[in-house]
Amino acid sequence: MVIIQKPKINIAFQEAVLKAKKLNRPVLFSHVRKIDKMDPLFFYHAGLPLYQGERFYWKDKGGETTIVGIGSSFIFRNDLKESRFEDMDQEWKRFIHEAVLDDGLSEAATGPLIFGGFSFDPSQKKEVEWTDFSQATLQLPTFMLTVKGDNAYLTINILCSSHDEEDIIDKYIELINDLLNQSSLLITSQTLKDTMEIAPEQWKKTVDEVVGQLKMGEMEKVVLARKLKVSFEDSPQSDFILQNLLTQQPDSFTFSLEVLNSCFLGASPERLVKKTGEEIFSTCLAGSIGRGKSKVEDRQLGQELLADHKNRHEHHLVVEMIKNVLEKYCKDIDLPKQPSLMKVRDIQHLYTPIKGKVSSSNTSILKFVEQLHPTPALGGVPREKAMESIKESEKMDRGLYAGPIGWLDAKGNGEFAVAIRSGLINRNHSYLYAGCGVVSDSNSESEYIETKIKFRPMLRAIGGHEDEI
Repeated sequence: MVIIQKPKINIAFQEAVLKAKKLNRPVLFSHVRKIDKMDPLFFYHAGLPLYQGERFYWKDKGGETTIVGIGSSFIFRNDLKESRFEDMDQEWKRFIHEAVLDDGLSEAATGPLIFGGFSFDPSQKKEVEWTDFSQATLQLPTFMLTVKGDNAYLTINILCSSHDEEDIIDKYIELINDLLNQSSLLITSQTLKDTMEIAPEQWKKTVDEVVGQLKMGEMEKVVLARKLKVSFEDSPQSDFILQNLLTQQPDSFTFSLEVLNSCFLGASPERLVKKTGEEIFSTCLAGSIGRGKSKVEDRQLGQELLADHKNRHEHHLVVEMIKNVLEKYCKDIDLPKQPSLMKVRDIQHLYTPIKGKVSSSNTSILKFVEQLHPTPALGGVPREKAMESIKESEKMDRGLYAGPIGWLDAKGNGEFAVAIRSGLINRNHSYLYAGCGVVSDSNSESEYIETKIKFRPMLRAIGGHEDEI
């Protein structure tokens, strides 16, 4: 079914080409239209032959919005340690200011939109598996499908240069019509060759050493992470893993970001921040326990978590930090007095939502991302000392793991999750990451077991089994 007709967008496209010639630099042309609803995973997979290494996928926690990008009209990269959030925000605003937008729908998460992530710690020495990513990597897709409820929207983004001819739009229309007419979805399985824990005994020793520092009163909490290295017979496809994540973790944020020969993907239960107009929504998620084998056992474990001093203290640290950030930029803060439970397939967490309204309409979502990252749930308290301890103790580059991942549109709307329960595909290998909050009364063996539970979602998704670790 051919659904894109060129006469309807020619005039706006010609305007963009003329503007590029006048400014003598590239100008973005963005066209949005409503289309028949289609399976977002079909669209993602349809881009595999031509656009592997240039695709992304995002589904929010409630399944209300799914965004899929294929092709890359532009990639925004930044390796500055101190100003990457502000610089990215300013560059995006400049980019949009000069753009020609053919969009009469005014729907959030449509039109020109950038998707990607920020590394956990830009001062950490980069390991070889993360070389395809910058400290900030956000992609402006060529073609983008947005599904919201029963409605679907297609965005076409073309970066017009002063040398482009006006008929180049024909090639894009032909290409997107071919992609939309794909009718099959064939995603094959993949064979794991080896699963290896990276220095588990040394990691437990490190936990004990950090507990000693915490007992001396140097810090209140440090989050320590570790990784698994998985080898495959052939280079795995993100399509297969993504399909498993969507099936196995339906109540999580599901994301995939392909860049060159790598793909970072996962299913996170944790929102960092969402901005819709002036509404701000953040989440405190810290303190965890496993799921029970029966409803009775599961309920008992949940009550144990709610009553546990260590986990409640850990959760309180996160609540206070997020509340303090939102109070700087928001009015009308809505904060529940007590946490509740968030239950996902393998684990349950203490959960507190926080809402507010921005005091100034000029406050970007990236300002909130910058101020909130890393929360005490992923870094520690106090932040600076904990980050230094992580760098010295982990001896591991987290890359995008535990960093902010999400999207930002031209209207200032956006949403970022905390990239936990995640992994990196790099050629024939996958690196899975998991962490836990260490406080003064932590036990290294218990923390080790907690990380094993947190590895499960990604290990299953890539085709592994829980008994392999």
